[in-house]
Amino acid sequence: MGAAAVLALPMCQQFDGAIPAGMVKAVDAEADAMIAQAEQYGRQGNVGKEIKLLEKVATQHQVAPNADRARFMLGQAYEAKGDYREAFKQYSRLIERYPQSALYRDALNRQLSMAMRGAQGKLIVPVLWGAWHSNMESDKVVEWLRFIIDKAPYNDMSATAASLLGKFLVEKERYEEARMEYARLVEKYPDSPYAPEAQLMVAQLWATSRTRGENTLVNLTNAREAYEEFSLRFPHHKDAHKALAQASNMNRLLVQQELEVGKYYLYRSNEYLSAVFCFQDVIRQKSVNPEAAAEAAQLLAKARAAAGIK
Repeated sequence: MGAAAVLALPMCQQFDGAIPAGMVKAVDAEADAMIAQAEQYGRQGNVGKEIKLLEKVATQHQVAPNADRARFMLGQAYEAKGDYREAFKQYSRLIERYPQSALYRDALNRQLSMAMRGAQGKLIVPVLWGAWHSNMESDKVVEWLRFIIDKAPYNDMSATAASLLGKFLVEKERYEEARMEYARLVEKYPDSPYAPEAQLMVAQLWATSRTRGENTLVNLTNAREAYEEFSLRFPHHKDAHKALAQASNMNRLLVQQELEVGKYYLYRSNEYLSAVFCFQDVIRQKSVNPEAAAEAAQLLAKARAAAGIK
């Protein structure tokens, strides 16, 4: 597109996505003047007038060379006003519409700062038209962190946001979501300093999920595999030996669980042959769980007799 075509572009043309680089004007004196006036309003503490002018630049001068700066200033103004939802939205628009902007990372950093404060319960927002105030909603914090993970082109920032998201979801008892977020962190950012902790959290969340669901054997197996994977991925980590010990503990619990299944067959469902098979398998794993094997040996005779096996 030639220079004349750029100059002929309607000042109010709207863009939903990224602004084409070739359409950005070299100079927009009117936009510069409004930004300068907005800055003056900001220094005077007149946030309302500051926002009004910046909104005009952001919507009517999208191809101005300082349009990205107007968006960033809008985010700052809304933050100063305590309207964190709108502030995050303005930073998001800068990120999505001006991906080449020098302010791209600054906008992400502002978003990450707000998300961190939201996760810590430090963002107080009005509820029901200001009738009372409360912490930022959990779903909004999760939405913010996922946006940052998706948009940050820097592994350190994305990994930081992913680690924070996993921790926040655990605190909110959204365990399955937390486990999946930690697993994604390990896969996408294996060299991140957050990766070892994330892998341990995957294992621990699988291990603790056995007390919350019905798929105990599956969950314990997944926990064992996650602990073993930790020792393989991070063999020199200070917790590598502990992870192997936990993997062994998961094996012990798996044998114990199989003993419980055998007892269920024997005493509850009267499936005596199935009970025999369970007890025999537990006995074969005596080296893993000798206590369970000893109990299984005592119960095996009873199960065989009930099944009519001599």
